[in-house]
Amino acid sequence: MEEMKQREEQWINRLGGLAAAFTEESHSDIQVKPGDAPSIPAHKFLLAAKSQVFKHMLSSDTCKASQIDSVCLPEFNHEELKTFLELLYCGNLAKEKFEMHYYSLALASHKYAIPYLEKFCEERIPNLIDLSNAFKVLEISEICSNETLRVAALELIRKHKKEILWSPTFEAFAIQNPHLMLHITRYCCTPV
Repeated sequence: MEEMKQREEQWINRLGGLAAAFTEESHSDIQVKPGDAPSIPAHKFLLAAKSQVFKHMLSSDTCKASQIDSVCLPEFNHEELKTFLELLYCGNLAKEKFEMHYYSLALASHKYAIPYLEKFCEERIPNLIDLSNAFKVLEISEICSNETLRVAALELIRKHKKEILWSPTFEAFAIQNPHLMLHITRYCCTPV
């Protein structure tokens, strides 16, 4: 038991060191650019360690020939990118930050193949689902092929189908996502 506590303390100290390196921008060796604002200093080793996509991107032959010093992630705005990097460095996020950026974090977890972030999102997003974001979560579940999120979103839609299915939000969603309408229709028609 004592050995386990020591290992946990060591792990927390390491994460604290990574978080400090991020916030202090010490010894950064790459600039990560969002789609709309100035870049954020980061560390290649951390990006490569957390994501196979980043690992391949940073170790490709073209990167070896000319040292890569920046990478552009245009799907993020500045605040989303900062939150994404904070989560990679620290391993956790304040609840408010996650609630504000769950959509971009979930999509990034899938796009950049970050298992820890995928699990992090899968465990927390179901607690956020409400009438205002059920369709957004259903979109995430489709893009990320996440059955847990799909069922959680569909379950909320079924429970509140009278409110949701007659809303203007539903009409707009149906027009943009006809393929997801099949999931909703079947789930709502299936006996509980």
